[in-house]
Amino acid sequence: MFNPAQIGSLKIPNRFIRSATAEFAANPDGTVIDEYYKLYTDLALGEVGLIIQGHLYIMDEGKAHDKMAGIAHDYHLDGLKRIVQSIHNTSTGSKVAAQLNHGGFHSVSKKAPSKRDEKNDRVMTEDDIENIILNFGNAALKAKQAGYDAVQIHAAHGYLVSQFLSSKLNQRTDSWGGSLENKAQILLSIYQRIRSQVGSNFPVLVKMNNSDEPHEGFPVEEAAKVAKWLAEEGLDAIEVSGLRSTRTKFEDEAYFSKNARIIKKNIGDMPLSVVGGFRSLKVIQQLHQEFADFVSICRPFIREPDLVKKFREGKEISDCISCNKCFKPPLIITCLDKEN
Repeated sequence: MFNPAQIGSLKIPNRFIRSATAEFAANPDGTVIDEYYKLYTDLALGEVGLIIQGHLYIMDEGKAHDKMAGIAHDYHLDGLKRIVQSIHNTSTGSKVAAQLNHGGFHSVSKKAPSKRDEKNDRVMTEDDIENIILNFGNAALKAKQAGYDAVQIHAAHGYLVSQFLSSKLNQRTDSWGGSLENKAQILLSIYQRIRSQVGSNFPVLVKMNNSDEPHEGFPVEEAAKVAKWLAEEGLDAIEVSGLRSTRTKFEDEAYFSKNARIIKKNIGDMPLSVVGGFRSLKVIQQLHQEFADFVSICRPFIREPDLVKKFREGKEISDCISCNKCFKPPLIITCLDKEN
């Protein structure tokens, strides 16, 4: 886990990935606040191999919540450049990717693949879909211009792209719904548009659900097929994540590993990272030895941004207790249990 690795053309100092999360650290116009810089500098100083910053809205109508940072306008770039520089200026060699997102029915526009019962969703037109694809490409180009080492398409966690992938949330009868090929068309089109904008040597990743529990509209067999198609298109890496219908304070580790193994068997040599409640170095190393090229961690890095360094120096288990208080911060995402 501590040896250098590679995603596409990008050399990464180790196999630990900071999985993106909503930091709640932006002004109303989507520009980042000053607290952002320390958050990311600390992760880099803590020796995280690849830091995925998330999630950035690619157009104003796709903004999913207050305090969400954007990459939709040129005026967003000065602050984002400072984040990239704060990471690259450390001596650890940490890399940083920008996660690109549209909230779909979670966004201010309430636009969705199809209307849900008793919801105020606005069904997307084909022009809406094409415009979103274009804006993903534009945002990726902005990320490259800002100095990011890679971009990641957010296709998980109930946001726009994962809404299209789910047959429970996507009940369209046109070319963007119905068959799995149609449901996945928006993701593949976004990838192709981004690739045309950033070139062949700039790494592009996807974060995708291993299934869409609890909706049951995107089983792991379909996730594996979509991952295979992405690999055939030339995607540089996939991060396997998901949602859980039940969550307790103290969770078992590696809860997405079973489905991640299935997906890994379908993608050839394309690198795979798996998310899923990792707390102990022993479990992380075991999964790496068995199938995972990288391991993605989020909440433990909120409590201990230097966890990779601590693991390297002999620590065995993170202090994170999975209380999830970190996702309701007063200002910026932080470990409230540690603060108290």
